[in-house]
This record gives sequence, C-alpha cells and structure tokens, in this order.
Amino acid sequence: MIADYSEAPVCHVDDLIDGQLKEVRVNDTDVLLARADGQYYALYPKCAHYQAPLAKGVLNGNRLICPWHNACFDVRTGHRLEAPALNGLPMHEVRIEGDQVYVRLTTDKESRENPMATPDEANTETCVVVGGGGAGAFAAEGLREGGFTGRVILLTESEEGPYDRPNCSKNYLQGEAPDEWMPLRTEDFYTNYGIAIRTHQRVASLDAAAKEIVLASGEVLPYDQAVICSGGTPTRLTIPGADLPGVYTLRTLQDSRHLRELGQQGKRIVIIGSSFIGLEGAMSLRKLGSEIDMVGTETVPFAKVLGERIGRVIQGWHEQQGIRFHLGCKPQQFDGDSTVESVVLDTGERLAADAVLIGLGVKPQTGFLTGVTIEKDGSVKTDEYLQVTDSLYAAGDIAQYPANDGLQRIEHWKIAGQQGHTAGVNMARSHVGAPTQAQSNPIGPDEQAQPYRSVPFFWTNQQGKRINYVGHASTFDDIFYAGSPEEDDSFLALYLQDGQVKAAAGLKRDTDIIAIRELMQAGKMPSIAQIRQGIDWMDVLKKS
Repeated sequence: MIADYSEAPVCHVDDLIDGQLKEVRVNDTDVLLARADGQYYALYPKCAHYQAPLAKGVLNGNRLICPWHNACFDVRTGHRLEAPALNGLPMHEVRIEGDQVYVRLTTDKESRENPMATPDEANTETCVVVGGGGAGAFAAEGLREGGFTGRVILLTESEEGPYDRPNCSKNYLQGEAPDEWMPLRTEDFYTNYGIAIRTHQRVASLDAAAKEIVLASGEVLPYDQAVICSGGTPTRLTIPGADLPGVYTLRTLQDSRHLRELGQQGKRIVIIGSSFIGLEGAMSLRKLGSEIDMVGTETVPFAKVLGERIGRVIQGWHEQQGIRFHLGCKPQQFDGDSTVESVVLDTGERLAADAVLIGLGVKPQTGFLTGVTIEKDGSVKTDEYLQVTDSLYAAGDIAQYPANDGLQRIEHWKIAGQQGHTAGVNMARSHVGAPTQAQSNPIGPDEQAQPYRSVPFFWTNQQGKRINYVGHASTFDDIFYAGSPEEDDSFLALYLQDGQVKAAAGLKRDTDIIAIRELMQAGKMPSIAQIRQGIDWMDVLKKS
C-alpha cells in the first residue's frame, strides 16, 4: 500500500530546547519546527502577513512572534493572536519514535482563518462597525471569533472593502504591489461569515443614547451594539491657495493610485510635512522618477520621535536618493492659476511644483457622534475594554484608552487591528448575541471581557530600511544607543524618561525589539543600570 502523505524524520529529540525554532525540510516542503514546554510543533514557516521567515522570529512560551511586523501566533494551534496578520498558520502532525522527531505534512495552505462562529438567521441582533480600516476589519472578525451569531454590518465611505492601508505609501505607491494584493479579504470570506460590507456609506450621525445611525442617504440604521472605527481625516492647511487643484493628501487607496500616476509622469512634487507618511511618500514618488522637495517645520526629521541622531541619518538616506530638504520652515502660500504651480515658504524661498502632497498627520473623525463626550483632540475616551458606553465601543485612531502612564491615543496599523479585535471579541462576550453552552464558540461563552493592554508597536520603511519601534515615549530626556546610527548597519536606541525605558527603536535588531516588547508586556524590563552595562536581550527574556 502506498502512503498518501509525506513524512520524514527532521531531528533528534534533544536537538532543540524550549524556545528554539528551526526551519526543516520534509521532502520538498519547508516546515518550521518549534519546541515549547517540552513539546515539538510543526507549522507553516512564513508569517501570514507578509511572508516573513518565522525561524528568524522569537518563541516566547507559546507565543511565536514574526520578526518583521510582530504579528503573533499560538505555536500550539497556529491561531493568530495579534495583528497585523489576519490568518493563522497551518499545522503539521508531529510524532516521536525512538529518539527521532517525525513530521507528517497535513496541508499545503499558506494560512488559515481563526475559528469563527457561524451566522444564525434566527438571531436578529445587530452589531455595526463604523469604518473599514484596520480597526474595523479586525472588529468585524473579532465579533465572529468571539461567538456572535447575529447580524454584522460594516460601513465604510470607501469604494472598496477593508484594504492594506500601510501599503498605500510604500509598495503600492511605488507600483510594485498590484491592485489584487490590497484587499484584506475576499468577497467570499465576508459572505461566508455573514459580514455585510457596505461601501460608499457615509455616516451622518450616530446617536449613542438612541442606538441609531443615520447615513448620508437618509437611511436610519438601528443597532444593538456598535464599534466606532472611523479613523482620521488628513490635516489640511488654511493658507492662501490651499484649495487649488493639484494639492493632495495621502490617506486612501484612491489617493495613492492618483499620486502614483503623477509620480510616473516625473512631476515636480513638494511634500509638506516631514512625517513618517510624508517621507515614505517621498521615497516612493522619487523611485517613480519624480523630483521631490520636502518641507518641514522640524530642523531634523523625526527628532521628537526617534531623536536627532537617527533623524539626521534618515535624512541622509533620502538625500542620497536625490530628495531635497527645506527644514525649519513652513509654507506661506500656494501660487497658481488653474492649478498649483509653486510653494512659497515663510523664508521667502519659492519651490516650483506640479503637485503638492500634504503629509501633516490626521485628526480623529468623530464629528458625527452625539451622546458621546468628545475630547479636546477630537478623540473618544474608552475604558480598558475599549467601551465608551453600555453598547458602544471605539478602536483605532480615535480611541483614547488607559495605559500604564495614563491615557494614550496612538495612530498605528497594528494597534488599530489589535484594538478592533479586542473590541469585537468583547462585544461578542457581552449580553448581545451571547452564545449558549450548546452553541459552538471558538473562544468560549463563559470567558470574561479582555482588557486592551498591548504594548504599542509600529514600523516604517525609509529608503528600503525598516525601523521597528516599541513602547511609547511622548517625551524623553535621554537616549541609550547600542551601536552607532551613523556608522553601523544596525543599531538599537532606548528612549529614557525619569529613569525608565519608555520605548525602543531598532534597525536590523528584530529579535531585540521583540524581546523588549515581550519584557515590557510582562513588566520585567531590566534597570537602566543593567542595560548600560550591556545585556543580551534574548537571554534576559529567556530568564524572565
């Protein structure tokens, strides 16, 4: 009898210790072998997000963490634990025979969905997700993962369903990512799990007291529970000429598509704002052949976030590619007749421009809310469960949530996804549509709401160099460097405030960044004195 499966010995039982990862091969298939708590596990070897090699990541207990963007998986089940990955990892069978570890291939799929509840037509309770960004996409799936079987409706102003927004300033803008890469899910996925994606839907108002949404079309949509994931609107200038044709922002897929067309024509583009999006946009448009002038009020890009040393290094990377910087100044007016033709700076300098890109960040999009207190910065305050009122939650760019150092509001993709998922699961675990013991619930009907306590993480791509950042430092009084940003190909920077490490940034220090985030999450960061003496971050994590 010929076996209809592939199996092979991959190592000796003592070859790996707990916490160790190794990529092995079973016939012609690559497999990730992992050992945790004395058990061997075999998984698909690449991250479900951007296919990063997981063998270069970190296994902390049962948490398998991607080296690139810190997506996280449960090594025992393959389930996705943290954004930005949406899917989990396929598992292969493992058996021990004698002193050999054998792996039997059981699937060739690259990823798989976490277990989700099946919609029940008899359940008429309705949960509405306002916003189709990362927070909204994860919130809708979080509802199903939490066991909710009623109606799930996602409202978005976009022409498309949820898509990979970070790519809009990177590969997609550069013309290196095709349109079919951008959707987060297929239409069939949303249909199968009963998630109604309603595009071209602008919410005119949401009355938290009446539990009622009014759309711009006049349609009234009542809800039992809702989660606000409306994100932000780009900050615009009010200077003369700001309303001229040819002045753009970069927020949506349509924005990116139009700017890509301009870039491919070799236009002269002035970018206002030396932010992460502004400089990623500059990088991408320059690669398309455009002439780029960058205008920023800071004398050094990213000085407030990454410090002046790293900021100057990043500026140098861009200048080597021909991007011109005009720093410590701001635009005074835009000139032109039928379209923008030049930018006049407050220094008196005039920059020729066929187009202008405004990259000054976003403001929370919450003007449509009634019955909810709006904070001074436009955000909405939540509790630790991301709940605003009894039947209303918030996630993503608009959410001001409690953290160790007080209230925080952070505008990053991974955070939006994690908050959306947490809010969705918590909604499912509340009284609305709560499954009975007899119903199939992947998470468990008796589990309590989960607080959102995730340590922030974000990444940026600057001229092909990925910088990862963990923690949150609104201000810092010192920076400790391991490696030289000016001289080394890799470095680590720790941002200190009042004698504590608040955040860290690293170039080609992926495992160190993961270890620091895991230690922050567990409240086991070493002291500054220990850090200054020199430490092995992975060794500290293993001993924690």
